[in-house]
Amino acid sequence: MRRLSIGVSLAAFLTVTFGCVAAYAQTSSAESNVVKRVVGGKTVQSERDEQQSLYNYYFRKQNLQYKTKLADLKTEASVAPWRIPYSAAIHSEASGGLSSGGGARPGRRGGGGGGTSALSVYDRAFNGGDSANSYEVRRIMGQDRAVFPRLRMRINSESWEGYCSGFTASTIRHPEPITPVDAGRVGGTPGVVFQSADIKALLTGIYNRTTDDSYLYLAPPSARDGGPNMGTFHLALANYIGQAGCPVGIDRTKGETSWNNPIYSYKVKSISDAGSKGDLQYKNVTATITYTSYGSDTSRQTDPSTGARVGNAKQSMNLRYVLAIDADGNIVGGRAISSGGNFLWLPLFAVQGREDGAVPGNPYIDVRKVIALARASAMPDVQKKFDKIVIGPAIDPALTEDQDETE
Repeated sequence: MRRLSIGVSLAAFLTVTFGCVAAYAQTSSAESNVVKRVVGGKTVQSERDEQQSLYNYYFRKQNLQYKTKLADLKTEASVAPWRIPYSAAIHSEASGGLSSGGGARPGRRGGGGGGTSALSVYDRAFNGGDSANSYEVRRIMGQDRAVFPRLRMRINSESWEGYCSGFTASTIRHPEPITPVDAGRVGGTPGVVFQSADIKALLTGIYNRTTDDSYLYLAPPSARDGGPNMGTFHLALANYIGQAGCPVGIDRTKGETSWNNPIYSYKVKSISDAGSKGDLQYKNVTATITYTSYGSDTSRQTDPSTGARVGNAKQSMNLRYVLAIDADGNIVGGRAISSGGNFLWLPLFAVQGREDGAVPGNPYIDVRKVIALARASAMPDVQKKFDKIVIGPAIDPALTEDQDETE
């Protein structure tokens, strides 16, 4: 069996983005996102057409269709209160990453060896030793790795690195863990209890490494300035948050340093005319995005009576950009004026790490066990709501492939 594909043309798109120069048309005011691209001598669909196909596929069960007309898009929207991502620690690698217990539980002693981090609890519950925790120590001491393999391949740990992409992905895909869970409930050693903070840390860990098919680019870094085409960016906000009520991830900074957060709200503060050229009209846009920021794994942010998010740390970012509008009112391109924002993305599943390194991630953590812990810890009613609308498979499709091969 083959691994899950996230769209027939996405591989071609990635090749365009990273392997060659796309044939984008540019006006004096915006770059196009509707021009077909040439890859390896073959013409492939435009960026906007690709995003439309992916959105329509993943939201087909909800009967949603990708909207492209500016007049049809909401100028202000937020996800449902129970869907707002919770704040959590990003476990700086300079402090030992997950092996230090960084923020996992007050009073725990840190360090890389036999501390009482979330990984140590996992090892006692499922590994009978120090496998997952020791692997984390070895990885941080120096090993090739990447958060987004084609974007951020580097050697050895940078001082700023942590688990921000894992925090972003896990809080988009899962409700907040709020109750302790005995490992015996999910096939582990009875009597080893995971606190909600442990489960948050483990969720952050399993989502922090990606493969090309484990996430979607919603507004990729395809513009000439190294950021996203702002026409695609605006469409992603309005369709995913405004129409589907789905938070999206953002890498907030261009360049080598990566800071990821989950956006759950946006507001278009102003739209004004910016001239025209031929059949195209240009609009100056000022918008604000609001995202959940980093916090502590120990703080509870779920109202037990409603499941709504309460007290999550949040921040906002103001963006200014130009949109290109065609004669029918469709967004056909854009250009950034302000400098914030690298790309938008959405997680599809947590990848299962392999001991041979062929797939990134901690191979001594079974993503199925962590997800089972998370489901047991969440409020049942809220978990049911997530199950109905979160897109992508429940677990890494490679795990079901491995099971099929052994049957």
